[in-house]
Amino acid sequence: MDRRRHHHVPFNDIDTRPPHPYYPPTLELPGYAEPAHTTSALVLTMGASITVLILAASRLYWARHSNAVSGGGGIPLPDRLAALWFVVCGALHTVFELYYIAHSATLAQERTLVADLWKEYALSDSRYVAATPMVRALESVTVLVTGPLCWTVAYAIWSGKAHLHPVRHLAQLSASLLHLYSVIIYYGTELLGSAVSNCRPEHIYYYGYF
Repeated sequence: MDRRRHHHVPFNDIDTRPPHPYYPPTLELPGYAEPAHTTSALVLTMGASITVLILAASRLYWARHSNAVSGGGGIPLPDRLAALWFVVCGALHTVFELYYIAHSATLAQERTLVADLWKEYALSDSRYVAATPMVRALESVTVLVTGPLCWTVAYAIWSGKAHLHPVRHLAQLSASLLHLYSVIIYYGTELLGSAVSNCRPEHIYYYGYF
C-alpha cells in the first residue's frame, strides 16, 4: 500500500491553506505557533548533540578501560559500538522523549528549541504534534521502560563484569523487541488506518524522518 497515495491536495487560494504545514491539511491545531528555528539549525543541533554524546561516552569508556585497551584487551569493538548505540537510544528515550511526554498537550503552541525539534519531526507524522492517545501511550512506554533498558545494556557492556552478561542480553532483547513493536504500531496504524496520511508528500519526510 502506498502511503503517499493521497498527498497532493491543491490549495488555489492562500486563504484556504491550513495554518500549519502538517498533513492532513484538515488537521486542527488550535493556537499553533510556527517554529522559531530554521530546519537547518534544528538538524545541525540534533546532529551535534548526538556527536557530542558519542564522543563523551567514548571518552568515559577510554578512561575506564585505558589500561586494558593499551594491553591489547578491553571490550571487543562490536560490543563497544553496540553500547554506543544504546547510549544514544537511552538518551533520546529518557531525555528528548521525556520532554514530549511532559509537553505534548502544549507542543503545538511552544517555540522552544526542543519543541521545534519535535515539530520538525512531526512533519513525517503529524500524530506527534496532535498528541494523539496512541502516540502518548507508546511514548510513555518508551520513556519509562525502553529507555532504562537501553541504559542497562550500555552499562552491562561497558562495566566488563561477567555476571552482568545475562542481564545485558535480556535487556538488549527486551529493548529491541519494544523498538520493533513501536515501529509495527506506527507503520501499521498509518497504513491500515485512515485513508488520509499523516506524513507530508516530500520524500525526505517519508523515507528519512519517518
